[in-house]
Amino acid sequence: MCLAACARQGAPAGGPKDTKPPGIDTLASTPNFSTRFDKKRIQLKFDEWVVLSDVGTQIVVSPPLAERYEVLLKGRTVVVNFDKDEVFRPNTTYTLNFGTAVKDLHEGNPAKDLRFVFSTGDFIDSLSFRGVINDAFSGEPVENVSVMLYENFADSAVRKERPYYFSRTDKTGQYEFKNLRSGTFRVVAIEEIDNNLKWDGEAERIAMLDSALVLTDSLRGSVNLKLFKNQPKFRLVGQNTNRYGMVKLGFSVPLNDFETQTIAPPGLRTLLEKTSDSLILWYDLPSVDSAWALLFSATALRNQDSVLQGAGSKFDTIVVKKLSRSAFLTSHPIIFGDDAPPATKTGRGKTIGAPPKPNAVKTIVQSPILPARLPFNVPIVAYDTARWFLTVDSSRLTAFTVRSDSTSTRRFSVAFDWKQGKTYTLMLLPGALTDFWGTPNADTLIRNFNVPTDKQLGTLALTLEKIRPGTGYVLQLLNGATLEEERSFIAESTSKKLVFNQLQVAAYNARLIEDLNQNGRWDTGDFTTQRQPERIFNKKLDPLRANWELEVSFSTESISEKKKKQ
Repeated sequence: MCLAACARQGAPAGGPKDTKPPGIDTLASTPNFSTRFDKKRIQLKFDEWVVLSDVGTQIVVSPPLAERYEVLLKGRTVVVNFDKDEVFRPNTTYTLNFGTAVKDLHEGNPAKDLRFVFSTGDFIDSLSFRGVINDAFSGEPVENVSVMLYENFADSAVRKERPYYFSRTDKTGQYEFKNLRSGTFRVVAIEEIDNNLKWDGEAERIAMLDSALVLTDSLRGSVNLKLFKNQPKFRLVGQNTNRYGMVKLGFSVPLNDFETQTIAPPGLRTLLEKTSDSLILWYDLPSVDSAWALLFSATALRNQDSVLQGAGSKFDTIVVKKLSRSAFLTSHPIIFGDDAPPATKTGRGKTIGAPPKPNAVKTIVQSPILPARLPFNVPIVAYDTARWFLTVDSSRLTAFTVRSDSTSTRRFSVAFDWKQGKTYTLMLLPGALTDFWGTPNADTLIRNFNVPTDKQLGTLALTLEKIRPGTGYVLQLLNGATLEEERSFIAESTSKKLVFNQLQVAAYNARLIEDLNQNGRWDTGDFTTQRQPERIFNKKLDPLRANWELEVSFSTESISEKKKKQ
């Protein structure tokens, strides 16, 4: 705890930009690393004009002091006054970590690694250790994370108390502790939003060491932690009922078991669609003359007392306001789900939306061994293949099969014996599709599929090593941000070979998720239950070249790869 004040400073302006951080004039300052320290004041004189900022959050004394202390700025000197009633612990090394509180006057360059260390005993504690903080999902280092050591092992200490010691990561995610005493500590890292050295829950990412850290002279190696966003409680975080025919509910975590009911006039028809983190209720109510209600309940929500208190029901109620069905039916088009919606007219004659380019037809690179994917913007409940025209070289083809996705009526696939080196055109003539509201497509939908040859494609042979038998894994192959292929399996041995044939030429990334609960996705950690996030192993592969095979050995311990020409 501290109080801060500063005198108003002035200094000459002009000259080249200052990029050098403020430095201490050691001859005019209280000696650092003093022993048998019993003073009530510390003075640090700097070699240039400085200012103080965020003193209450940036300046931290380890171990914590019982009384408030005061930080003042006098000229070029930062003065720390300890309370007259402060009693320092005997034979203890204290560290004043200034963080970024001291900056130069003009450019705001913070003093680098500004620490003042003193001991009330005969020696300065000298134990130290270092480590790295990486993002649990991407594996990238994270800067400016507060790494903290606690004597108190209670979970509440991270929320309510300041740490015994703390450090911060640099641009490479590395941190270091110095001048520590021997002892046993809990290690927690927080990506702070408000810089109060306390964890504020789901808003701030966190990392923790599984076991207590015992500091002795024999401590070797680094303490590396994975930073994650804590598993949130299941809750409804958003709802959209602004357009006729659709109610969309968003959730804080993936939705599993749920129950819905409706309170509506007779004639209501509904269709449910579940995505990874939302629930879409498509509806049609031809005779609607008032608002109606959707009742939603999830098992996870019913287990939370806060949801049930005073509600008298296990359900959340979502009111669906009265909207014009006729206006919706005359304005909504059926288009491909990955195309921009056409422009529409507002009541004032203005154009909104993204107008499609004239004759703009999307061409998809189509695998010769996979069905073509067709996403749509609305549920499709019927289709007439007599109005589906698949052509190549101006010849119409009929030996194709159309299938709807088992999890979404907005996704379809077209299976065909695709010939390499050919470009196919699919035309869906008016009336080829009928949506949930009984409306056919009014416009012809066109899409091209370009099927490359073997010489334009490559093969990836990926051997996973050092995996754990009996453990579930998910292997994802990514082209930039696009997920190209995903395979889930339970390891039968310590290695497994996966072959990806006829891949597009690209620089792929391989992502291996250790799927401990075998739910087919990555799960973050939970500080409350001390569950670490599921481990992820990322590997950037060499570019896959045409008519080549790329062989990769991808280990959870080390990664190597080699290339072999076909």
